[in-house]
Amino acid sequence: MKRNRFLLGLVVLAFTASAALAQIGEKPELVLTLSVQKEVIVMDEEGKPKTDWQEVKSTGPGDVLKYTIRYENKGKVEARAAKVVDPIPANTSYISGSAKGEGAAISFSLDGKTFRPPPMLTYRVRQADGTEVEYVANPEMYSHIQWQLTKPVPPEGSGSVSFQVMVR
Repeated sequence: MKRNRFLLGLVVLAFTASAALAQIGEKPELVLTLSVQKEVIVMDEEGKPKTDWQEVKSTGPGDVLKYTIRYENKGKVEARAAKVVDPIPANTSYISGSAKGEGAAISFSLDGKTFRPPPMLTYRVRQADGTEVEYVANPEMYSHIQWQLTKPVPPEGSGSVSFQVMVR
C-alpha cells in the first residue's frame, strides 16, 4: 500500500471562545500538525526485542501506525472548549485503548457526527421481523476519534493527542 493513503487523514478542529472575547475581536488560533510513525521491532544492546517508532516508508497488512496530532495556540487569547476530531484512516482499524490525550475526554463515532465513549457507542440492526436490536460497537467499527480538551489552551500553549491503528 502506498504511504499517502495513511498520511492524508483529515484533521478537524473546532473551538469556541467566550462571547466577551468574540466581541472584542480577539480569537484563539489553534494550529495543528499531524505526524505518523510505524511500529518496528528492533533488538536492543542485549539482543532483546523492543518497540521503536520510525518514519513510515511503506506499509502492509498487520503494520501498526501511530498518529500524533500536535496543537498549539498561536492566538492572543485562550482557546476554550477546543475539540480535535480525526477520522480513522481508510483500510485500517483502530487499536482499542490506544487513543491518548492528556486533559482530554476521548470519544468515538461510527459516522463522524455522533460521538460517545466506547461503552455507550451503539448501533441498531433491523431484524427480519422488523424489530431492532441494539449492539455495542467494537473498535474496528469506529470511523472517527474526538478529543474534547477539558482545560483552555492558553496563548502559546500546546499539547498533543494520539492514536494507533492496524493496517488491514
